[in-house]
Amino acid sequence: MKALVYYGNKDIRLEQNWPDPTLKNSDDVILKINFTGICATDIEEWQYGPLWMQSGEKNPYSGRMIPLIPGHEITGQIVEIGKNVKELRVGDRVVVNNVIHCNKCFWCLNGQGGGCSGMCVAGFMDDGGLAEFMRWPASHLIKITDNVPSENAPFMEPTMVACHAVRKSGLKPGDKVSILGCGTVGLLTLQVLKASGAVVTALDVREESLKLAKSMGANFTFNTSRSDIFEKLLTVTDGVGHDIVFETAGAAETPRMAINYTRKGGKTILVGIYSAEPKMDFNEIVNFEREVIGSVAASPGDMETAVYLLNEGKIDPSPLISDVVSLDNVIEEGYERMNKSSKDVFRVLVGS
Repeated sequence: MKALVYYGNKDIRLEQNWPDPTLKNSDDVILKINFTGICATDIEEWQYGPLWMQSGEKNPYSGRMIPLIPGHEITGQIVEIGKNVKELRVGDRVVVNNVIHCNKCFWCLNGQGGGCSGMCVAGFMDDGGLAEFMRWPASHLIKITDNVPSENAPFMEPTMVACHAVRKSGLKPGDKVSILGCGTVGLLTLQVLKASGAVVTALDVREESLKLAKSMGANFTFNTSRSDIFEKLLTVTDGVGHDIVFETAGAAETPRMAINYTRKGGKTILVGIYSAEPKMDFNEIVNFEREVIGSVAASPGDMETAVYLLNEGKIDPSPLISDVVSLDNVIEEGYERMNKSSKDVFRVLVGS
């Protein structure tokens, strides 16, 4: 089959005759990939990695390390099932729940799946979706309803990340929250927050992103380049500040900004992945008793929540589809385009 393969830093290759996946055990299925999203993390792995990509030693679950097929935002159609698979059928359209937890380490047993020491993530620690076919356990596939376009389904992985972050924040209906960074994860977080009853302010430096945030339900939008940004944020929070600020931009300066935008005693949730080392005055945390919480990947139940929101029509990711390209052109029209400093895209989908 054709597959994009990650060999190492700045070394990805489109292979024309990569081995087809086979069933490893009776609980597996084989998917024909419909669409896979290219995430900013994929680009960071290509340019700065391996960061998450399994290297140095084999993953304890998959027994794999690079070279690996990337792609972790995946939807496909089942073409083969193991003999023990009962809930799924050939022909079902599914979303890949790409995070497998060990369910036995300290973190799993304490309900902190994001810290699992034995996790396996498709596209990083086992083969992902930038290929024609993929093997994955049936227990980590979730059916999508007939009314959901296949193009929308890959967005359930970043929606899962958003659900995890919102869950960790302890959000209550009516909380005043803001999102710093209206890229794909930020705008999906916005929709999860609105579905959870929050009053949401969207923040970005790009007017196009702010317009999209407004169309997706943001109560307020502000450009962070404004000289009066602090005054504006106080105006929409009755002079108090935001209860929770989600940082989803991943830039070097945005963690500091997010913490400063958080009210005294409030929470800052860091969701971005940082390729540059942020600098911070920790007195901004200590002096105002702010809580800063890191949020990455997912815990059990987060993907199921994301797919529920999609199936119920509470999440609409379709405005975030910037382009659909073929696997043959994934490097030039996907990776290289996403790597441009002036990129004009939210998500590029790859259809196999």
